[in-house]
Amino acid sequence: MPGVRDHINSSFAACRVGLRKCWQWVQCHKPLVFVLQDQYNVLCLGLSGVGKTTLLSHLVEEPIGHNDIIQPTTGFNIKTLPLKNTVISIKELGGSGSVRPFWDHYFGGKNGILFVVNATDSTNDINEAQEVLKEVFDDDRLKEKPCLILGTYLDKNDSKSAEDIQKYFQPLMNGRKWCVSCCSIHDRGQIISALETLIDLMALAM
Repeated sequence: MPGVRDHINSSFAACRVGLRKCWQWVQCHKPLVFVLQDQYNVLCLGLSGVGKTTLLSHLVEEPIGHNDIIQPTTGFNIKTLPLKNTVISIKELGGSGSVRPFWDHYFGGKNGILFVVNATDSTNDINEAQEVLKEVFDDDRLKEKPCLILGTYLDKNDSKSAEDIQKYFQPLMNGRKWCVSCCSIHDRGQIISALETLIDLMALAM
């Protein structure tokens, strides 16, 4: 049946021509591809006075008052910024004894923990911080969440090194992805570098 065969051949030829034209159009127009950014929700914790609020203000380049004096956070404070091809939203909670009992209200939906310690603090103060973090880790919602221990006041002569701080917190980790960094609360570059490390840890845990 040549008529039917000719009809089929003509149909295939038309398809080939159509596909060729579509491919040429794609090659010429290069359609835009939109890549959605991930957002990581980070919980920023630490005892009162360790520099959490100040370092986050420097991080987002927020104007700071005379002599860099910022009142400690008594509730919570949120900073969001693009960083390392993603968006990081940091919720800082006040670290005073009167606020810490309410921390667990904010534990849900977090991808990682930023725990800030004053690198110039005494052994007793860092031991207290260690006990506080241990209680945080006991909450099921934060189990296995990556953690960055960030030591502040690196620019002070009596500041402890990252290795010194690591010794205090190593026993708490139990296989958790974590690291220790130190920074000056006024050095935005050091703060960004530390948070990029936390982003890497969270990406590995996803």
